[in-house]
Amino acid sequence: MKIDLGMKIALIGPGIMDIPPPKWGAVEMMIWDYAIILKDLGHRVQIINTQDKELIKFEVEQGKFDIVHLHYDVFSDIITDLVPHCTRLIVSSHYPYINTPAMWGKDQYGEHFSAIRENKDFYIFASSQKDINTYVDYGAVLENTWLSKLGVRCDPYQFNEYAQFDRTLHFSQICDRKRQYILENLNDIDIFGRREPGKYRGKHYQGELERDVLNQAITNYSNFILLSEVENTTPLVVKEALICGLGVVVSEAVAPELDTSKSFVDVITEDKINDLEYIQSVVNQNKRHSRQIRKEIRRYGIDTFGLENILAYEYIPKLQSLL
Repeated sequence: MKIDLGMKIALIGPGIMDIPPPKWGAVEMMIWDYAIILKDLGHRVQIINTQDKELIKFEVEQGKFDIVHLHYDVFSDIITDLVPHCTRLIVSSHYPYINTPAMWGKDQYGEHFSAIRENKDFYIFASSQKDINTYVDYGAVLENTWLSKLGVRCDPYQFNEYAQFDRTLHFSQICDRKRQYILENLNDIDIFGRREPGKYRGKHYQGELERDVLNQAITNYSNFILLSEVENTTPLVVKEALICGLGVVVSEAVAPELDTSKSFVDVITEDKINDLEYIQSVVNQNKRHSRQIRKEIRRYGIDTFGLENILAYEYIPKLQSLL
């Protein structure tokens, strides 16, 4: 009797930091979570995580993979080398400014985008509909450009029915587009995240936590805030907060995947982004309300963004349809 060994899948990371990352590293953590769940679902998974492009090409050529999923735009110049050596190649971008072409020159992103949009022989899995629209507007093949929602593996996160702190949490990469400078003017908030040495000394900044510590600590807070100027979809940190039972206060850029009719989701519109008194009042109201309905918040987070279900019922069927 033939044994079904599932698909053989390669996940290619940036090679910048370890997978799993010890602290910050959203893409690296996502790849790790994908690998764990896909293996649990019966598939054979190899993570290729190096900046050596020749080694990447060698591993793919030798691996005879059904699916190779590339998660780093900077490797766009080897896409054509990878296509002949797997059944299907998928490319996903996690670049936050895909929908802001004016920024491409600053990051030398234009050449990577140009290579990715030429997707006649491979597939783009985009994390948002607006990314799909941008790719297609610039010439990508619509039939090969698919939506693939990002989610969070639920198991590692502690959940407590009652918040320990009557405080607001923020954790993310410390950078200009996340607009931590606004948060510095709020009360009762703790800020965690990776920063470049010496570049951020905010009074609410608490440093960067080890990933395992952070996973246990999120649920201790009453709510979460992220007021990014630009995102290409709802960031994973928001989904993590919801799964841990926290209400969320977010900017418009952060909100595209959220059900904004939910009482624990508050959106600060751009016309109010500098109104500190208003933002503080929204944060306080959200905090008071969210503390009372943490089980409801967690259920919404798991049902909507739990990676286990997303991979089992959305991602894997997409992959199987390509073979």
